[in-house]
Amino acid sequence: MKFCTLSKNSIFQISLVSFGSFCGLAMTPSAADAALLDLGSWQQFGDVTTTALGEAKLSNNALQDEDFLADTNFNYSGNAAGSARPFPDLQDFLGLQPEALDVEGEAVEGSAIKNTVTVAAGDVLRFDWNFRTNETQNKDFAFLLVDNTLIKLADFTNATQADSPFGQKTGLRSYTFSNAGTYTFAFGVVDVDGFDTTSALEVTNARIETVPEPTTVLGLGMLLALGATKRRFLVKNSPQRRV
Repeated sequence: MKFCTLSKNSIFQISLVSFGSFCGLAMTPSAADAALLDLGSWQQFGDVTTTALGEAKLSNNALQDEDFLADTNFNYSGNAAGSARPFPDLQDFLGLQPEALDVEGEAVEGSAIKNTVTVAAGDVLRFDWNFRTNETQNKDFAFLLVDNTLIKLADFTNATQADSPFGQKTGLRSYTFSNAGTYTFAFGVVDVDGFDTTSALEVTNARIETVPEPTTVLGLGMLLALGATKRRFLVKNSPQRRV
């Protein structure tokens, strides 16, 4: 399994083709079409709710009333987050080894959604997200999983904006992933080294954008070039320009 931490900039474009060796950056043409993903049809584990197309909310709240307010303020679905330790139920759901979520501490519980998505070459998976947390010490974190590559989105050190009812949040951020093929995607949030605070991941505008085929772009360029050549020929040979 591979692990990557993305920087704090607001917009990223990442080529999944390069995931076999490292997390690399790649520019992507502007999208021509997009369709919001039905995250409600994805497999769910723990505290997950999907209120609209392209949206999902997940928390690591275990319904133990351990935050400074009642769980109803932080739990989205009425379901408890699932175990990551001592029983690796979350890791089993994601198809990971038991220690795979131990990032800067021991993962103890969490929630996730996942699905397998088939995309064409050049298609782009885009989503906006917000990490909200009451944590000030343990590094609970939100993540995106692409096949066996774990991408950490944020922990409490990235959540610098005031929030309510949570203590703080990252604010809305956007990530872009260029991909070709069939991949298993998962979003999740994990409680690290303790059970006494809640963190959450809110995903919005999750969508697949289809970009123009390279041959289409090339063909358009050729048509424009031919049009320009024809205009120059007509102007050069027009009666007004003859002597």
